[in-house]
Amino acid sequence: MTFTRTVPALAWAFAAILSVALLGLILTGEAGSPQALPVYGILGVMGGLTATLSRLSARVQAGALSVWLGPGLFRQSYPLTDMAGVNVTQVASPFAVGLRFLPDGWPLGGTDFTEVHLRDGRRLLIGLDEASGLPDTLRRDLRH
Repeated sequence: MTFTRTVPALAWAFAAILSVALLGLILTGEAGSPQALPVYGILGVMGGLTATLSRLSARVQAGALSVWLGPGLFRQSYPLTDMAGVNVTQVASPFAVGLRFLPDGWPLGGTDFTEVHLRDGRRLLIGLDEASGLPDTLRRDLRH
């Protein structure tokens, strides 16, 4: 089963920036000039980052938990046998909107996270909350 969280505000913000930049290039008559190439490059990089960072997915299948960003980049897999427990936790952070850079995992927006405790003492935070169904699925699979 696959669980996904998207941040549509990030995609809409990129669409707004893209629209303003392209309109500015068209209105100034610079859209076809070589001077516009760096702008197109920056917009392309921003588009790639937006596509990658605006969606977090997790899949529980074949005895493992896989987590990835965007269309499948930065995929990591964790065997269920390495997991000691699962709960939902809140992480207070000044960066409560969008992607949050934490050393423990895959947070994306919000404040509620699925916290997976690994047998080696580490923890993994995944930006999917109780409503996503991920914690219940992991708990059920860990009991079997």
